[in-house]
Amino acid sequence: MKKLILVNKKDKIKSYSDEEKCHQGKGILHRAFAIFIFNDKNQLLIQKRSKLKKLWPGYWDNSCSTHPQKGETYLKAGERRLKEELGFNCQLKFIDKFLYQASYKDIGSENEICAVLIGKYNKEPKPDPKEVADWKWINPKELKKEIAKNPQKYTPWVKIGLKKLMSLEKAEKKKQVSKLNALLNEYSKLIQPVIKKLLDFYVDEKNREIVKYQILTGGKRLRPALVIMACQLLGGKIKDAFFPAAGLEILHNYSLIIDDIIDNSNLRREKPTCWFKFGRSIAQCIGTDYPAAAFQAANRSKEPIKISELFARTMKTIVDGEILDILFEQQGREDEFYVVKNRYQNITEKDYFEMVNKKTAALFQTCCEAGGICAGAKKKQIEALKNYGFNLGVAFQIQDDILDIFGEKVSTTKKIGRDIRERKGGNIIILFALKELSKKKKQRILKIMRKKEIKNKDIEEVIKLIEQTNSRQKAYQFGQKFVEKAKKNLNSLSKNKWNDILREIAGFAIEREK
Repeated sequence: MKKLILVNKKDKIKSYSDEEKCHQGKGILHRAFAIFIFNDKNQLLIQKRSKLKKLWPGYWDNSCSTHPQKGETYLKAGERRLKEELGFNCQLKFIDKFLYQASYKDIGSENEICAVLIGKYNKEPKPDPKEVADWKWINPKELKKEIAKNPQKYTPWVKIGLKKLMSLEKAEKKKQVSKLNALLNEYSKLIQPVIKKLLDFYVDEKNREIVKYQILTGGKRLRPALVIMACQLLGGKIKDAFFPAAGLEILHNYSLIIDDIIDNSNLRREKPTCWFKFGRSIAQCIGTDYPAAAFQAANRSKEPIKISELFARTMKTIVDGEILDILFEQQGREDEFYVVKNRYQNITEKDYFEMVNKKTAALFQTCCEAGGICAGAKKKQIEALKNYGFNLGVAFQIQDDILDIFGEKVSTTKKIGRDIRERKGGNIIILFALKELSKKKKQRILKIMRKKEIKNKDIEEVIKLIEQTNSRQKAYQFGQKFVEKAKKNLNSLSKNKWNDILREIAGFAIEREK
């Protein structure tokens, strides 16, 4: 008979007892552990307990759970049990522990101090059929939703353990985001004076404040940071990246001025947009200053011809993407003959990615490429940086699409369902949902998005229809693929702190909440 470890509420060993006695009645407090195994896709391995189990048979559980025996630590017991139940070993890490008591019918109870252990494994398990009836990989967020829908299908400890794990993960991510934001703020302080100086050149003093309005509305300054980090990653001098970084942030804000005019957007970053504050004609005049300032920045860079050509290519690519975005709109602009004539009635995933590649990913790619040029990088190094930036940009846009439909009002400054209101077909969530829904429901969404006036109740109806699909999970998993590609592109580059930070930024792209 197994001897389990009896403890007090502070997890101090009191004595030992047979497993059967520990589970009788309300149970005797003893040690246990719950193992959570993740793969590189951040999916969690869960198992369905064998029907031969005395307590909670046939219930879904975390990767592996049981008790340390006399003389075993949590980690040693975990390694043993992984091999016994799932047929593999991996390094485990202790995360935390929790106390709980739960009864199963009138058969027995668990009364445990339960340690949470985590590990990483990417192959298929080879479970013992006497212990495990079934298994699968699942995203933790999706598991949380499944548990909320069908709590009766899951063991008590997996519910508590997952909640604790996600809470710790959230705290850790918050810490990482805070650290990343601090670094971005540091770069912003370095770049901001350069940007202001460039925008002031040759501009009448009485117009300087309105010209700088757009750039002073805020923003993460992620793009100039990418230029500097890419340069530092390859051993370049930070000062050599200043003008290209400033120029690309100016180009980015130029695209935002134009974007807001095209979309009739009144707010950006919780402030009036440039055109809404000063009028369309003045905003168009202000916008003309921005590319001029960007090319002044290129001329002051270490490689003026290369950087100028890069800026020109990027601007033209972004315009191609913007045109596609307009043509993907399902209604509106009836006074614009070209748009009405060439509007896309059926948008494919291929069309969507062409638009995203040009409108969003191209600028991210250019930022990383410019950093490499500033560092005097080799062709292969620049190619790796370009691919990193490109994949980062796609992941960034996919998360923007997710937040547009599913973002919480408290965690994003954008209005939920803005793409629906603006009838934009170029949103991956909408595309995935249309592909999955019945013909009737698909037509209902398209009918709403082709209305002359879309009201709040229409947006709510579309979101409810979308929520009936797996579009959010599919989009998140798709975004994760681009995150992993971005990280993989860094493998051939210098291993230093900038490499680590760029990896964190890639993860941040699909996990951010605004």
